[in-house]
Amino acid sequence: MGRAIVLFDFDGTLADTFESGAALINEFAVKFGYKPLDFASHRNLSARELVKLSGVRWWQIPKLVRFFRRESVNRADRIKPFNGIEDMVKRIFKVCDMGILTTNASQTIGRFLDNLQLEKYFCYLRSNVPLFGKSRALRRTVRMLKQHYTYILYVGDEIRDIEACRKVGLPIVSVSWGFNSREILAAHNDSVADSADELAQKVLDRVIEGLSK
Repeated sequence: MGRAIVLFDFDGTLADTFESGAALINEFAVKFGYKPLDFASHRNLSARELVKLSGVRWWQIPKLVRFFRRESVNRADRIKPFNGIEDMVKRIFKVCDMGILTTNASQTIGRFLDNLQLEKYFCYLRSNVPLFGKSRALRRTVRMLKQHYTYILYVGDEIRDIEACRKVGLPIVSVSWGFNSREILAAHNDSVADSADELAQKVLDRVIEGLSK
């Protein structure tokens, strides 16, 4: 039997950063000249649609992403995991390897994992992925990981994750507790988990099935 690895998104999947992230973005709206948004009312919108709604210019995005990454590092110790995430990680670890691929900064992820004593469960980290460059990052990561793994699965909370995985031909399990609503995720993906326990079971089922082929 081969080996498998599960790659997780960070914000909205492992880490409960929705409210703090939305507050952070709105806090600097005046400084950077875009509209503050009620993110909770727009969970059916994609990241691209929210950017358009906020009035952010596309050329501003790289600068804004870098700024918010730095801010997230300063606030990393306030980030909490979603309910059941720690047990989910330990359960999946018994069967396969795990990694993280995210737009967030490596320092933020490192401090989050260290605070929860979860760093030893993750063998791969790719951070600072461009906001709209996830498919390219996934393609490069998959190409490298295929040298060591016969099955690779991604877990994320956004339409953006589903679209990126589809471009790469990578299977994905979505979680309903993050950035996008369950309704819109289910319209794009037939595998959506509503709790950490359900996510662990879906991931393990997909891994076992994938390795048996």
